[in-house]
Amino acid sequence: MNLFTGKFKFPTSGLFLILFFALLITACQEDPVLEPADNEDVIITPKSRAFITGIQINSFPGTDPSGNSWDAIDTTTGDVNGKADIFFNISDPSPNPPVFWSQNSHFSDVGSNDTTRYNLLENYEVIPFGSNIDVNVYDYELPDSTLIGTVNFFVGTYPDPQNPYPSAVLAEQNGCSVILFLRWED
Repeated sequence: MNLFTGKFKFPTSGLFLILFFALLITACQEDPVLEPADNEDVIITPKSRAFITGIQINSFPGTDPSGNSWDAIDTTTGDVNGKADIFFNISDPSPNPPVFWSQNSHFSDVGSNDTTRYNLLENYEVIPFGSNIDVNVYDYELPDSTLIGTVNFFVGTYPDPQNPYPSAVLAEQNGCSVILFLRWED
């Protein structure tokens, strides 16, 4: 039995193409993004572990405590500005602080307003969670390095209800401006 008479023929291949493109278009749509409504509270999963992934110094005093440049000017080594050779370590803020972590290299000839970032290849876990640590900035010298400044950080749940686990925290203390980059885990 033939349902169509005359010259009209049902385009089965055209219908297939239309269905194929309709499926392709709907398959390429982005996944829906869930955003809280204006009247809804953001639910934040509590964290119990924090890791330092990087340390960045934004500024430090331009001279040592006696008013001299950090390094002696030495034209044979190319240090004509007396800029600091900085490195970081992390310690406990107690009176006799143990050093928990220390940078294994230093940055040469850093200006007091140069932004310098050190990324930790192995992230340092702050234990116990919710404690204070000191980030110490030194001018590298042999045999003794000179402390440029210490900046204290609290690493734990922060009081901002919208962002209690920030990815970066800035602190300024003792003439130094330092940013800690953080990673959080449950």
